[in-house]
Amino acid sequence: MPQVKNFYDVLGVSKDASDAEIKKAFRSLAVKYHPDSGGDEQKFKEISEAYETLSHPDKRREYDQMLQFGGIPGQGGYAGAAAGSGWGDIFDNIFRGEGAFTADWGQGFGGARNRPRRGGDLSLSVDVTAEDAFRGVTHKVTYRIPSTGEQQTISVSVPAGAVNGGKLRYKRRGEYGANGGERGDLVVTTHVAEHPLFKRKGADVVMELPVSVYEAALGCSVEVPTPGGATVRLKVPAGTQSGKTFRFKEMGAPDVKHRGRTGALLVKIAVKVPTSLTDEERGGLEALREADGRDYREKVERFRATM
Repeated sequence: MPQVKNFYDVLGVSKDASDAEIKKAFRSLAVKYHPDSGGDEQKFKEISEAYETLSHPDKRREYDQMLQFGGIPGQGGYAGAAAGSGWGDIFDNIFRGEGAFTADWGQGFGGARNRPRRGGDLSLSVDVTAEDAFRGVTHKVTYRIPSTGEQQTISVSVPAGAVNGGKLRYKRRGEYGANGGERGDLVVTTHVAEHPLFKRKGADVVMELPVSVYEAALGCSVEVPTPGGATVRLKVPAGTQSGKTFRFKEMGAPDVKHRGRTGALLVKIAVKVPTSLTDEERGGLEALREADGRDYREKVERFRATM
């Protein structure tokens, strides 16, 4: 008869292992066996189930009780606590907070074994360009159902204004349930690529607008692009400082959390100083410097004088 492993054996830790030791062991095994990295999917499920139990104090206490009562070893695999009992049924009781040993423990959990159980959720991700995230896009995605191996295809509607890391939930498109239980959900995470000009801040869109030191000093007018493809004219007043931000209402991205709303476009001024000058430019700037009687460091000098 093959040796039956308990959850401590699965993670390779002792029964008195600390929470930190259990977490460390799980992380190491998860990296090794994760299906996305070419690992053993069944092994990954086993270590995940073991960690789910041993990482929660109440569930671990219930599990240790079962070990004390001879729940393991049993008849092959991860055996139940009593003849005829289902291991998954026992843990269903634990996860619902009913405890491992219910009133019908002596009857072998016959009724619990036939109870409908909901299937697990599945997850996947879709890559979206920044432009498509602004206006919305539909992707056809094919994924695999672990229990059956079948391929299924779904049209994922990425909403206008989608953000990086956003989640879309599709009801009853996940793993199949047991005993007539409903399917789990499919959770799709959007990975939005960075835009070369625009940065997202929720529904607001931030862009940096470079202006020359001359434009900042004298003032200027600049055509500014918007995420929606239009342009707006920004009048930069004379004497504008680097870091000054101008706000254009409802010119940002659609707000996915509040349908019908649109964020703002925030244009941040970045004054650029020339790194090289012609002799004529240098002469002109030196003349301006000599004629400038303003004290730009008044506060600094006043503080230094008190030191």
